[in-house]
Amino acid sequence: MKIEWRYSLINNMPLIVFGVIYWLLKGASPRGWDQLAISLAVLAVLWLPYYLFVQRPYFSRHPEEKPGSHIISGLGWIITVIYIMAMVVLLKLDVQPAASPAIVLVTISLVLCIRDSLSVKRLALQQEQH
Repeated sequence: MKIEWRYSLINNMPLIVFGVIYWLLKGASPRGWDQLAISLAVLAVLWLPYYLFVQRPYFSRHPEEKPGSHIISGLGWIITVIYIMAMVVLLKLDVQPAASPAIVLVTISLVLCIRDSLSVKRLALQQEQH
């Protein structure tokens, strides 16, 4: 299995930047939700320029890396389902670290990066079937 790290990176860069901004603002406010709101505002402002000036030109130069050219593998789906079940259980049991916005955001970003890096190119999958 080939790791699609470029696809994962270009697809999830806004989430990675969001996590870094959130982490940098960690001490800026005593309330975690203020940090989240500021980080979401920065993400909203930066997402469109990122899409217009980075993602769209990259996909036009590398059409094989477009999201429509990838299929999430079985292992990617298994990791995603296990993560969702674990977060539901942890939140139901009221485990304190799991209720932190920072932990939730970091783990969501990490799972999405792993899931996308384990994706399979649609063309390669079609060639294997024939």
